[in-house]
Amino acid sequence: MLASNRAAAEILIGHGARESGGAFGSLFDFLSRIDIHALNRRACEALIDAGALDAFGHRAQLLAGLPTAYSEVQARAHEQATGQGSLFGEETGGGSEDAPPLPRIPAWSARELLIREKEAVGYFISGHPLDRYRDLTRLFGSAHAGNLADFTGRNVEIPCVVTAVGRQVSRRDGAEWGRITIEDFNGTATVLAFGDTWQRAKGVLEQDAVVLVRGTVSDRERDEEDPPVFLDEAEALREVGGSGRIAIVIEHRAGESLPAEALDRARELLASHPGDAPVEVHHTNGADAGLRLRSRSLTATADADALAGLREIFGEPRVRLVRAGP
Repeated sequence: MLASNRAAAEILIGHGARESGGAFGSLFDFLSRIDIHALNRRACEALIDAGALDAFGHRAQLLAGLPTAYSEVQARAHEQATGQGSLFGEETGGGSEDAPPLPRIPAWSARELLIREKEAVGYFISGHPLDRYRDLTRLFGSAHAGNLADFTGRNVEIPCVVTAVGRQVSRRDGAEWGRITIEDFNGTATVLAFGDTWQRAKGVLEQDAVVLVRGTVSDRERDEEDPPVFLDEAEALREVGGSGRIAIVIEHRAGESLPAEALDRARELLASHPGDAPVEVHHTNGADAGLRLRSRSLTATADADALAGLREIFGEPRVRLVRAGP
């Protein structure tokens, strides 16, 4: 059974218990009221990774607390089966008042959460690893994993997530090469890497890595329906924003004032995100392209946190990224 179907089946196991006894109040309450012989601990881990039990706590603490809760439910079920639970006239229900507490530990990062979701059900649920890089992804042309057939024979740049890496050996000369599956917001595609290109890139093209791949779309007749990309270069997408090839732009419209306080906040924010991305102010006047000024002293990393902070200061439409010119 596919992982997604298995997860759906596991959720349905608890449906009857919920219908008959009301909403589950905790992880322990859930485990106490379902048939744990039908839903083993490994299946419960998959439900946690998929986010099906998020109502009971964050996923890191649910997974850390599962062994204790599951063992306690098993022990109480055994006591009831052997009559020990009622020996002194006591009940051994699964109420929240006697539930083992969940450990207090940090929540998973967004990246780890998404990776675990993908492993559990076969696709991302809560978001996409590229979400943090949406501003960057808009700067690399119109080619994407879903339309490569329109770009045969052309060079492309694709921000993407590596979802599978296959190391192959050439029958001709025994050289290693790579077959990589990538995913973006529009679909999946195959990247092929050979020779020195593969040797340079394989440390970057690891499972679940968020990368920018550059290469040429195959124009072979046999590939016309689903052409792969022949890799030229790959780099971690998080490094692109601070590389100096991307500039942070703050729009300023004629007649509007920029309070000194806002500028001071912006300088402080950008200083806390060091990198080589130029910072520019574009003065515009209606249809006029206006004046473009680049700071001589201030650079930063064009990451999601820096952009969010600047947009809080200047407003959402006033802050954007561009490919850095001279």
